[in-house]
Amino acid sequence: MGRSSVTGLLVQPFQLEYSYAPSHIARAFPKKGASSSTMRRAWHIQIALSALLYCVSPVAMHAAEWHVTAGGSGNGSAGAPFGRVQDALNVAQPGDSIAIGPGTFNERLVSVRGGTAAKPIRVYAVKGRGPTLVTSRGRVLTVTHPYLIVDGLILDGQFGADDLVRVGSGATGFTLRHSEVRRTSRDAIDLGAVSDVLIENSLIHHALNAARGRTDAHGIVGGAVRRLTVRNTEIHTFSGDAVQVDAGRSAPGWTDVVIEGCRFWLAPLPSTTNGFAAGTVPGENAVDTKARSSFARARITIRSTEAHGFQHGLIGNMSAFNLKENIDAVVDGVTVFDSEIAFRLRAPAHVRVQNSVVHSVATGIRYEDQIADLRVWNTTFGSGISSPFVAASSTGTMLDVRNFLMLGTALPNEARGASNMTVPASAFVNASSHNYQLAAGAAAVDAGVGIPEVPADRQGTRRPQGKAYDVGAFERSSARPRPGFEVISGKGDFFLARARRIGESWGRNGAKY
Repeated sequence: MGRSSVTGLLVQPFQLEYSYAPSHIARAFPKKGASSSTMRRAWHIQIALSALLYCVSPVAMHAAEWHVTAGGSGNGSAGAPFGRVQDALNVAQPGDSIAIGPGTFNERLVSVRGGTAAKPIRVYAVKGRGPTLVTSRGRVLTVTHPYLIVDGLILDGQFGADDLVRVGSGATGFTLRHSEVRRTSRDAIDLGAVSDVLIENSLIHHALNAARGRTDAHGIVGGAVRRLTVRNTEIHTFSGDAVQVDAGRSAPGWTDVVIEGCRFWLAPLPSTTNGFAAGTVPGENAVDTKARSSFARARITIRSTEAHGFQHGLIGNMSAFNLKENIDAVVDGVTVFDSEIAFRLRAPAHVRVQNSVVHSVATGIRYEDQIADLRVWNTTFGSGISSPFVAASSTGTMLDVRNFLMLGTALPNEARGASNMTVPASAFVNASSHNYQLAAGAAAVDAGVGIPEVPADRQGTRRPQGKAYDVGAFERSSARPRPGFEVISGKGDFFLARARRIGESWGRNGAKY
């Protein structure tokens, strides 16, 4: 019966009497009329004994599991479950789990107490992601306590005018996994000045605000976040950015953001949706950074991530990755296509792009404001790129471009170095399908220079495989890709890998858009 079935076994310090203790302990307890110092010593022993009994009690040894079922009206036991998720949150203690059955729960969830790093409170769908829906118009989940895990839920804001999930500064260690967050007129997930947040294996979509023609509504937005990881997550259909940090440029500044294995995209809306007309591309960027110059440089790493559809929207200079202001950014193994600008990079940012593939964009890299630290290493530009590089207010800027490979006949001025080259389509396994793995005998094999900061290619293959680095994003190898990637084509000694897609199946309540 949840935790309530064992609370009676706890021994309270005030209830101990020496007559109940073994003789060698009883002798430590005073008789009537003992001195005050003796009484204090006895009290300390009494507290210690109570703590020992608590530590070996069933409560300490076994965390409780509370049960919630649609239509339930019980006390949270497996046989008599609660009918509301909030009822379970009200009683859950550190280390407890809340098991939620399939169905729809029309309520707003608010954390009541936190767990610990060793004993988080876990809220999970017993059937996995898809059949368990928690919905309310506007806010659905507010987390202000540490170490709460939400696993396998669909959170639906019904396009209400509030952030769908809000995570406050006290919610250290918050984790969202295997979940779907959808339909809001504000931000899908709003993070305050919080640390150690993990969002993984989740689907976030339809954050749309049509006020004044278009108003920002982001997939994930962070304030002064520290150690935020977004992993294996798909974010689409938003009127702001998939991920944005930190619009308020708030103290003490954000840092150590990692985005890996994700997919961010926009597309024309198939029908009128929350005030936007059919055919509108409502959003701005896949990732947008802001950081105050008076703070220490914010660090962000983006790897093994795909971005597409950032074009034909409601703003100018629409880009997949808008990396700017006081940041250190490493972009590794990223793929960008079907966008106006792949990378818009603005001083005083320090940016390193490596192992990346770009095709089907108007501009590959737009560098601005005399950016002074821009490195483009072991990157491949494929077909359909109108302007590989564009300088904006950056006359005389010197870029560090090495092992750059481009499909075509003439290198841009920014890539005139000896280790950069153009190649025909025959140098790739299948350029017409945007498969830019190097073909056998390609001139780019073993033609590059060593770059210690790029020890492996975008599939995890160690560089070099031959006598020298290969030019471009791929190092030709007979090895299969590393775990975490799926083989999507293979022929002979060649394998092409990409990050696994998220949100392909979300059960009966999981709408596919």
